[in-house]
Amino acid sequence: MKELSELSDHQLLKSCRNGNDKAFDLLFQRYFKPLYSLSLKYVRDPEVAEELAMDLMLWVWEKRQLDFCPDGNLKAYLFRAIRNSVISFFRKKTLATQPLEDYHEETMPDSRHADHNQIYTEIEACFQEKLNELSPQRRKVYEMSREEELTYPQIAHQLNLSANTVKSHMSYSLNHLRKSLHEYLDVTSVIALFCWFIK
Repeated sequence: MKELSELSDHQLLKSCRNGNDKAFDLLFQRYFKPLYSLSLKYVRDPEVAEELAMDLMLWVWEKRQLDFCPDGNLKAYLFRAIRNSVISFFRKKTLATQPLEDYHEETMPDSRHADHNQIYTEIEACFQEKLNELSPQRRKVYEMSREEELTYPQIAHQLNLSANTVKSHMSYSLNHLRKSLHEYLDVTSVIALFCWFIK
């Protein structure tokens, strides 16, 4: 029988569902530090970054009985989730630091925040639409780089491509996405975080 440390993420999640807290400890060891590092890169505050990463891992434990990662790719799921946590943090921060007179007396968030939400939704829809315009291989390379945090050599190895081909695919995809989302990028400091997708 395999040692816990040799189990895949999917197997560890299954073990968590059976109440094995040691399996969760291993998942925590695998992903807390990478999630913390990624969130710190954007929020620039160690305490906030730690809180976001900790909250996400706590959520995994609380939801362990649910099949929240049906494709089995926990790493990609967690990196998407921490990205969304950072976006949510900046949205709340911007709302909280607006002058009091910007808010209606009884209704919050105000229309300005509603505008932000609408823009956020439009950008997300536009991004997904433009991502879907990429060829299957280019989209796969992009997702492995941005969502799974793999290096070009790692992607090349997994897809049996040359590193130059991977680099070419990423260059095309990033250029395509930048051009498509350019009109949105300077709308607000919160929405600018969508640059995360295309940096």
